[in-house]
Order: sequence, then structure tokens, then C-alpha cells
Amino acid sequence: MSTSQSAARFGALALAIGIIGISFSPIFVKLSEVGPTATAFYRMAFALPALAIWVMLESRGPVARRPVARRDWWLLALCGLLFTADLICWHAAIRMTSVANATFLGNLGTLVVSLGAWLILRERVTWGFALGMALSLGGVTMLMSASASVATGGLEGDGMGILTALFYGGYLFVVKLARDRGLATGLIMGVSGAISTIGFIIVALALGETIIPETLFGWGMLIGIALITQAGGQSLVTVAMRHLPATLVSVSLLMNPVLSAVFAWAMLDERLTLLQGAGCAVVFAGILIAQRLNRPARTT
Repeated sequence: MSTSQSAARFGALALAIGIIGISFSPIFVKLSEVGPTATAFYRMAFALPALAIWVMLESRGPVARRPVARRDWWLLALCGLLFTADLICWHAAIRMTSVANATFLGNLGTLVVSLGAWLILRERVTWGFALGMALSLGGVTMLMSASASVATGGLEGDGMGILTALFYGGYLFVVKLARDRGLATGLIMGVSGAISTIGFIIVALALGETIIPETLFGWGMLIGIALITQAGGQSLVTVAMRHLPATLVSVSLLMNPVLSAVFAWAMLDERLTLLQGAGCAVVFAGILIAQRLNRPARTT
């Protein structure tokens, strides 16, 4: 077996395990004994030591670059603020609506990145992206219709899911700008993570959320979301991106909402209605089509 094949297999294994770890995130949030924003605080606070080690190791590398301009710091701060808003809305959506609705709506953030690139960077958007966006919006309508008919507060939760997509898409877009300026990945995640951790505890206290879990089970959920989802799942996906094409990783990540919905059915007894199932399928298809077909035609 060649070195490239071994690297690809290692990357595929890391990606599969990472996606499973990320997919458990809404389960931890649902079962957490503290408030949704407080859960986000522990998620990042417990993961910060690992991020700090990453930053230190990266700073010793030959391609490491520390922020030297004021714009670098502004970009890092914006990353932290957008990530803060993203997780606040995301965790609130999980508590207010079904896991399936929250995860599928939140994954619309990948389309927001393409919209931002089109509006701000003037990158070309193809007919395939437009078709995928139209399908996804149709799926959103179906999901919100299902929420309006089966659950009190579900519509508000779906609204938070849409806000999650907007903030997450904005976060990914700013990360892209920071990477284009040469800022190291670990530095971006470490600084934005530290900023978001402070933001989470401030918001949690302002909202009067429960901060301290009452049982060992509650502490276990917080440790689980920090180590399994944040430090484990997210890191393994990052590792996989070093060995696999970005397009393969991005499409594979679409399994995240599918697995989350399966876990919610198996562990939380959250069953999908026919309309919800159809809406999830349409959103999934729209995102997939947009990612696969949003490729400008070759010029000769």
C-alpha cells in the first residue's frame, strides 16, 4: 500500500469518527442539566486546554504566523463573536425544537458561505447553487410547517435554527478571510474559542441560566460535549482535511444532521412526522446539490 493510500485511509477513518462525535452534540445539549448557553460555555472552557496546546505547537512550526496587523486582531475578534452567536442560537434551537429540525436548519450555514462569497468577494455562483438553494428553502418551509402543527414553541426554535445558519455561515466566511491572510488554523480557533468562552458565561449569567449541574450525570454531559464533540470530533475533522479533498469532507459532513436525527430517535425517542422527514430530505438534497454543482465552468 502506497503512502498516499495509507494517508487517505487514515483521513477517512478520522473523518468518520469525527462526524460521529460531532453528531452527538445535540444529544449532550438536550440532556444537559444547565442552560443552553451555559452548556456552550463548558463545551469551550473544557476544550480550551487542548486548543492552547495546539496553538503552542503551531507557533513553533515553520509556517506559523502571528497576527501583526490591527486587521488580524479584528478578524480574530469577529470570528469569536460570530461563533458565540452561532452556538447560543444553535443550543437554544436544540432545546426549543426537534434535533432534526435544529441540525438540518443549522447546516444551511454552508450555503450562507457561498452567498457571502458571491455578495462580498464577487465569486461566481452557478445555476446548480441556485437550484440547491431553492430546494433547501422549500425544505425549510416544510420543516417550519411541521413545527407549527405539532409543537408549541417549535417555530421559535426553527427561527433560532435559521439564525444559527446565518451566524455559522458568517463565522466560516470570516475564517476563510483570516486563512487567506495567512493566519494559522490553531490560532484562529484558539483566540476565537477564548473570546466565545467569555461571551458564553456573560450571556448565561445575564439570562439567569442554571450554571452548575446537580448530578454526576450532568457533569458527564458537559465533559462529553467538550471532549467528544468539540476537542475530539472537530479536531478529527480538521485532521481529515489534511489528507482528503475539501469537497469530499464537506459533502461527508452532510451526514452530521442525518446521524443526529437517528441518535435523537434512538436515545430521546424523537420521532419524525412525515412532513418533517420530507423537509429534512429536501434540505439535505438542496445542500448536496448546491455543494456539488456550484463549480464554475472551465474556461479555455
